[in-house]
Amino acid sequence: MNNHGRMTQLLFHLIFLVFCIFTTIPFLLTIIVSVTDEKSVVQNGYRFFPEHFSLDAFQLIFSSSEIYHAYLISVTVTIVGTVLSLLVTTMLAYAIAVPKVKYRNVLALCIFIPMIFNAGLVPWYIFITKYLHLKNSMLALILPMLVSPFNVFLVRNYFKSLPPALVESAEIEGANPLYIFGKIILPLSTPITATIALFSSLAYWNDWNLALWLIDKRELYPLQFMLFRILSMINYISSGGNYGVGSTTLPTVTAQMAMVLVTIGPIILVYPFVQKYFIKGIMIGAVKG
Repeated sequence: MNNHGRMTQLLFHLIFLVFCIFTTIPFLLTIIVSVTDEKSVVQNGYRFFPEHFSLDAFQLIFSSSEIYHAYLISVTVTIVGTVLSLLVTTMLAYAIAVPKVKYRNVLALCIFIPMIFNAGLVPWYIFITKYLHLKNSMLALILPMLVSPFNVFLVRNYFKSLPPALVESAEIEGANPLYIFGKIILPLSTPITATIALFSSLAYWNDWNLALWLIDKRELYPLQFMLFRILSMINYISSGGNYGVGSTTLPTVTAQMAMVLVTIGPIILVYPFVQKYFIKGIMIGAVKG
């Protein structure tokens, strides 16, 4: 490598290093503020070296045992929902990707229409509660988000990029469509399935709207909705002044930062296992037609 190439490589490394620093700083600041005393944040603003440390925000969040149950609900919904969504999405995408399937274009059009038009919240709510009877159940947190049209077309495009000779040779050997899908197509589709799994897990983990609309039982509250209720309670009480004994105030700002850390934990653990497939999966699935 000549000097010009080395200088170019060094420049790119420096650019990416600066970019990584700028993306890491907000996360570090979030951690520091979450363990800072509320009065210090109010008086001095956000600082990397606070005057007083405090765990009041985390103590407030975990003061009730309901938060642990909400964590379990969110983990269960995310795991079950991601697995079911991945299964349904890949099977549906394979059906509209195979040229031999009759009416596959009609089916693809039916999947595409919800990407452009929707009936609205009220008809959707009536259908979910009056006809499917999903209100106040775990399925209410899973089924409404089971299929994403965008994910279906992303997987379909990836399936269409695979060599047709693989399927044809398997059919000559007498393999049925289910065997071809499970033993040939899916093992070759790890990048796109990992990408869709990441999309689905993020959607399930971060969702709190379904709980707001469809869940009235506290024992079925997911983590995000439980934290939303806690934050609403903190803001309501703080707007009325002090609470408890003496002049102790609720950790409003620091609690918001602590909630970010509480909710982001599982995703940080999952992402390293799928990030190496993410770029390849999203690029091939998006470009191939």
